[in-house]
Amino acid sequence: MRNFDQTLTTDVKYVALVVAKNFSQPKLILLPGGNDLEGKFFKTYRKSMANKINDEQSYKNFWAPLENELKGKKKWYVSLDGVYNQISLYTLKKPGGDFLLNLADIELVGNPRDVMRPAKPNGNSTKTATLMGFPTYSSPQIPPLPATKTEVDGIDKLLKTSGYQVSEFLQADATEANLKSSKNLSVLHIATHGYFLQDVDKASWPIGVSADNARENVLLRSGLMLTGAIETDKVNLGLDSSSNGIMTSYEAMNLDLKGTRLVVLSACETGLGEVKAGEGVYGLQRAFLVAGAEALIMSLWKVDDAATQQLMTNFYNNWTTSGNKQKAFKLAQQQLMAKYKEPFYWGAFVMMEE
Repeated sequence: MRNFDQTLTTDVKYVALVVAKNFSQPKLILLPGGNDLEGKFFKTYRKSMANKINDEQSYKNFWAPLENELKGKKKWYVSLDGVYNQISLYTLKKPGGDFLLNLADIELVGNPRDVMRPAKPNGNSTKTATLMGFPTYSSPQIPPLPATKTEVDGIDKLLKTSGYQVSEFLQADATEANLKSSKNLSVLHIATHGYFLQDVDKASWPIGVSADNARENVLLRSGLMLTGAIETDKVNLGLDSSSNGIMTSYEAMNLDLKGTRLVVLSACETGLGEVKAGEGVYGLQRAFLVAGAEALIMSLWKVDDAATQQLMTNFYNNWTTSGNKQKAFKLAQQQLMAKYKEPFYWGAFVMMEE
């Protein structure tokens, strides 16, 4: 939130509301340095992840003020906002200790009220899945992703072994139209490039969204690239366009995913949302939940192909065996951690439930 002193200022304040069974009332905690959290502290965190540097300072910056209130509690339901949507809580490392991933079971929820809602029945009871990957882009400026074919083929085999009816769309078939026509699913997995555009005036990557439209609607600043995607200056995208190869957050929000138990966006930077004066603007993460997905897995930074394939294989193996998405996802991260010590590899993806 922004500080108010007769008028709204640029001073950013972050507060945490902590609720627990043994609390007589909720506890409000002011997190110091809101502008620093969104500025230099966030930059330090992202540089540490990208450069694979041991980072214990980010725990102090982002999580230490909550430590005493959470002591002894092993299950945390967390609803995030602002810059906290751009960091992976799992990767915060306690000074002289362990990562949060290993210290507690962290369940991200879209809204605090979701914690109090009665448990939902298990989504779509039919075991149906749509898998999409390795799109054929129409621009040489968009690098192809052959590793996503390997990823999708592997998941196809795993799900079919578990009794799923699977529709697989690769290369020329990985189209916006095929994605929009997918209904009555229990699993939707999309492996491609994702994008998030923070500064529409300095866009240099081909995203298929005109600057004027992006300025007017933040839901056009993030999306997925599918077959036929071309660079920005050749597409003047409005709020709905089914044939340009770009699935924007706006379009994703209007998909029919009611009852879909899980959507996996195996793409770069799909979990990001703009942070402006502490107000989080969600991109694809919110759009797919609004569309009806009960759970969503997405990435917060550009990820290593081999590590992504292994994480996804681990997750689907664990999930089809146990039936518990949260436990399967955490175990998949821990399994990958055994091979890749740096959180850059195992911490890029997060899971959120609605």
